[in-house]
Amino acid sequence: MKRDQILVEKLLSAYNRHHGTLYSVVRWPEESNRKTEAVEAVAANALGQTIAFEHTLIEPFVGEREDTDRFMRVFSRLEGNADLMKPGYDVDVVVGIRSILTGVKWEKVAELVHRHLASRIPRITEGNISEEIPGVGFPLEVKLMISAHDSPGQDHVWIQRSLPGDSLVTVVRRALARKLPKLVAEPADKRILLLEKAVSVGGHYEIRAAMDELLGEFPQLRIIDEVWLAITPGWESEDVLFFCELLPELSGRRLMMRGASTPTPEIKVLGTAV
Repeated sequence: MKRDQILVEKLLSAYNRHHGTLYSVVRWPEESNRKTEAVEAVAANALGQTIAFEHTLIEPFVGEREDTDRFMRVFSRLEGNADLMKPGYDVDVVVGIRSILTGVKWEKVAELVHRHLASRIPRITEGNISEEIPGVGFPLEVKLMISAHDSPGQDHVWIQRSLPGDSLVTVVRRALARKLPKLVAEPADKRILLLEKAVSVGGHYEIRAAMDELLGEFPQLRIIDEVWLAITPGWESEDVLFFCELLPELSGRRLMMRGASTPTPEIKVLGTAV
């Protein structure tokens, strides 16, 4: 089974668990009909109700490999770091691409970032705030997005990169142009578009903002029942998947699938972002 097919089945598993439904994939139209454009999957339940799924990867930006290497050297140790956790809250640390320069000591920068954020996060109330990291020798700004989660939910610290607004709009525009016509053309009771973010670039807030900006260009978005973002950087390394709802309600549902490779993964609702 292809990777994108597996990801669709993971989302369907989380969907079933969350809603108490029993949908299963009955067709893979893209494989069975190679002569025309077709959706990724069609699922059905015992009543014959159907859901059409279409998946697409949000492509990385030019120079992503080099930028990822620098980013990981400085920020990877912050993901899930207990020093940065705020009891009762989820913390997103967002860093712009190309923020880490060449010719600097990355280990030293990593130490200064960790020290500053460990000091600041406990003192910040819920909301979004930008922080300038002192002492690194070049301008380095990070955005902290802190939101309460349902008690007694687990505290989280997530690290991600953000693209310049125009770049992300371009990427999302390309994805919608390729995928929406196929999804709208499929006769189904419900249609779900699954976007995948396989690198730590662009958060769900930013991707939703790009979609909002493109709504005039793609009125077909109004026909789509749900749009989800699969966050997959930890799929292979930590066996964890995250699914964030983008439409109809931004972050109305945030689901974590731990043990994603097992037959019965643990699925948790992480709460509603505000």
